Parts: sequence; structure tokens; C-alpha cells
Amino acid sequence: MINMKVTFLMPPALKGKAPERIFGCNYGLFYQPNIFILYPAAMLEKKGHKVVVLDCPLEKISWKGLKNYLKNDKSDLYIFYTVFLAEETDKHAAKLIRETAGNVPIVFMGPEPTSRPNDFTLDENTFVARGEVEYTLMDFINNLKSRRFNKVRGLTWMNDGKIVHNPPRELIKDLDRLPFPDRRLIKKDLYFNPKLQGRPSTVMLTSRNCYGRCIYCIPCSYMFAREIEHKRFFNCKPPVRVRSPKNIYEEFKLLKKQGYKAVAIIDDNFMGLKGQEERIIKLCELIKPLKVEWGCLARADQLQNENVIKSMADAGCVYVDIGAESFDQKVLDFVHKDLKVGDIFNAIFLLKKHMIEPKINILFGTSPYETEESIRWTVKMLKELNIDWVSFDVTIPHPQTEFYKMVKQNRWFGTESNDYTPVDPMRRATVDFPKLKHEKLESLVKWAYREYYLRPQYIWKRLSKIRNLQDFKELVQTARRLFF
Repeated sequence: MINMKVTFLMPPALKGKAPERIFGCNYGLFYQPNIFILYPAAMLEKKGHKVVVLDCPLEKISWKGLKNYLKNDKSDLYIFYTVFLAEETDKHAAKLIRETAGNVPIVFMGPEPTSRPNDFTLDENTFVARGEVEYTLMDFINNLKSRRFNKVRGLTWMNDGKIVHNPPRELIKDLDRLPFPDRRLIKKDLYFNPKLQGRPSTVMLTSRNCYGRCIYCIPCSYMFAREIEHKRFFNCKPPVRVRSPKNIYEEFKLLKKQGYKAVAIIDDNFMGLKGQEERIIKLCELIKPLKVEWGCLARADQLQNENVIKSMADAGCVYVDIGAESFDQKVLDFVHKDLKVGDIFNAIFLLKKHMIEPKINILFGTSPYETEESIRWTVKMLKELNIDWVSFDVTIPHPQTEFYKMVKQNRWFGTESNDYTPVDPMRRATVDFPKLKHEKLESLVKWAYREYYLRPQYIWKRLSKIRNLQDFKELVQTARRLFF
């Protein structure tokens, strides 16, 4: 095997704002490292390949700067991790590679290439690694010189002008066998998460996918790619996989050694499967002595056990992201949330009791039962709960969701094409329900952000938590991206 130089490339913003690539559905308010490329990067490095991660938006590299970089670069392979708001940007960069670096191989991975591999297989030296890609990329590189691509499961490629979709790759059963993401490849001090006070901070993945059946759900982007590929061939959601408490603890220990002070766990559902309370308590017992600050995402119905909540708090958990979506039960039932409004309130109560800050995610436009009044009621409830962090977005019917089929069938799209359009859900809406048109949904999102975050009480609360100039800069940076 010949050792190669492999570059994972995140190009500069094409139209002013760079797409966020972890959750993959908006233009980010703050920068977090894309852990999904750091897993295959670690595997490639273990095999002796030289790996570079070039994050142009973070490092403030312009298109001119990227062009100059590519002219002098000697990479044998470029890899793009493409979410749905990044397609135009990444294809523009791929064209630039062709103009400056010639016919060097290019691989697209991520949810959007997995969803529409034909649209990303641009020539005979451009490939798509579909779904869960760690071992697919390894096999691809092993066969790159011989070009025996028919052996690489999970690969889409072009042969004599015809696009070939190889069979899917079996999902990774034992996540503990994967190496830890190689965070030495990134400039760790440039990333931050305003929900965490510790600096530097990073992200971690302790499980893959969620058992929920929400009709609109676009999971975090790598899990979405995994789900799209599995549904394509097996017509069902992929199984949830979890790492062992000991394996997660070892990664926490490594992060502590590397100087990280805080960790955002970005699993779709940190709790894993139902009935895994003992697993979470065991993990918390292990990481408690490390005194590392952390937060996670979890379903409200799995935040009802006070012993689990207390264990998390004692182990350094400072926030939990909850996908509440609405405080209207009719809306929750329609989207198959399998959740009661009371579960949300109780989860918030337990978290606050143990000094863990709930971060609530709200979606507008998920159901024809939703009204302007129910949206305003949800915002009113949130203000009374006095939560630090709330996000408001409009539901986007992605073609790989059940919600899309429903919107398409009922002609609820508020677009001329009556079809999906990739837009920023913090700014745009594409659905016209009988009681809520897309223009009204857009105005309600703007109203909700201003109504919630521009209250004097809230502003004073945020300012009182500023400890230094860096905190102030990060607060201003987040506010600028939120309101402008």
C-alpha cells in the first residue's frame, strides 16, 4: 500500500455564510469541530497516510487563498463532507480542484451525497462514499491505485461513463473498535460552544442514531447519512449502536490530557436505548473524577429518572439539549414524537433542580394543526420557564423524511415547484399549511428570537455571566449570526 496525502476540505463560504456541518441544517451560530471527518482521519493516519483538515471558514481562508493553496498542494485525494446547505459550495470547490490540481481523486461523503449519489459522481475520478464511511474510505484508498472499485462496498463511482452503485456496507457493530477522533488535526482554540464555559471545548459521539420515529427528523448529519443508506436498502431505520462506558471514559481521559476543559456530546440521543439508565449512571461514575464540563442531547421522556439526572450533574453535565418542538400536544402527536407535554415540563424541572441548564429546540411548521396562537403560547411558556438557550427553526421537509412525502402529497409546499428547496430554517420556510403560510412562519421565527432574547431580563442575565473579554467576544459573535 502506498502512503498518500489526504485532505478533508471545508471550503470558504460561497454566499456570505458558511453552512454548519455537524447537524447540517443551518448556518451555524458558532464553530464546532466536525468530528465525523476526524474518525476516518484517525484510521487513515494509523495506516501511515498523511492527513490534513482544512477548515477555510474557521481559518478565514478566502477563495483566492484556497486557489493559491491548491496550486501548491500535493494531496493525492480530497474529501468533502457535504450537508444539504453545502452542496453548491462544495461542488464549486471541486471544480476549483479540477482547474488547479488536475484529475486528482475527489470523494464526497455525508448526508447529501448519500441521498443523491448520482448528482455528486461528476466524472470518473469523483466518488461518493455512502452512509457510514470509516471502512469504506479505507477500502477505497487500498484500491485506488489498482482502481478495483467494484470491491468497495458503500461506494458510488463512474465506469465507462456509467454510474455504478456498489452494495451497501454492513453497519459497524462494535463502536469501541474505532480509534478516537484525531483532534490533533484541528486548531482546537478556534472552536467554541457558548453553552459551555470551559475553553478549549470539543465534541464527542458516544452512540449512533436514535430509536425515535418523528416524521420530520433530520438527525445530526452523519447519523442522517447512516439512516438514508440503511433505509434505501432495508426500508427501515438503522439499529442504535452505543459505546461502552469504559470506552467513553478512555476518550474523556485523553481529552483531559490534551487540555480540553469542556465536551459537547452530540449524539441524537445521549441516553441510547430505552432501559439503559444503569449504563448512563456507570459512565457518570467513571468520568466524575475527571472534572470535565459537558453537555448532551436527550429525549425528554428519558429524562424522568431523578437518579440519572443527579448522576449526570455530579459528573459535570451543565446542559441538556431537548427536542421539544412544541408545547401543543396535538402537534406532538401528529409528528409521532411519542412524548407528552408534561414530560417536557418534568424534564426541565428535574434538570433545573440539579443545576443542569435545559436547552430547548422548537420547530414551527411541523403540523397542519399548528396555529399562530399555539406558537405564541409555546414562546410564552418558554419565557416563564426562563431558560438560557432556546432555538427556533422552521421544519424543512427533506426528501428523505416521512414529512416530505406528506407535504408533497397534500401540496403544502409554498414553492413554485411544489418541492423541496434547501434553505436555512432559521430564516426561511417552504411549507404552506391551510392555517399558516410560509411568510407567516418566517415572520414568527424572527418574532420569536427577538421576543425571547431581547428581553432586558435575559440580556442582563447573559451579561452577568461574562467572565472575560473572550466570553464577551463569543457572545457578540453568536448574537451577530443570530440577528443579522
